[in-house]
Amino acid sequence: MRRIFLGLLFLIASVYAAGCNASLPDPESESAQLYTQRCSGCHRLYHPGLLTTEMWQFMLVRMETEFRRMGRPALSESEKTTILKYLSTHSQKMS
Repeated sequence: MRRIFLGLLFLIASVYAAGCNASLPDPESESAQLYTQRCSGCHRLYHPGLLTTEMWQFMLVRMETEFRRMGRPALSESEKTTILKYLSTHSQKMS
């Protein structure tokens, strides 16, 4: 019974770790590097495939509020466009 519990615990931890700080798609691209640079300063990076494009759009708006609250420089329009395009390209596709 203990082995089953430990196995399930390991499985849950593995699934969680796969989404957070997971290796990013196309990590050498300018857009992935910008995403890493601007987003990992406050929180861990999330794999773009965890959310849909619409969810990422919502999150970027939410992060603008957080930037202001923390006194950090806001994303420029160019940065927003680049990051959203990257996240959208690799986002979860609804079927």
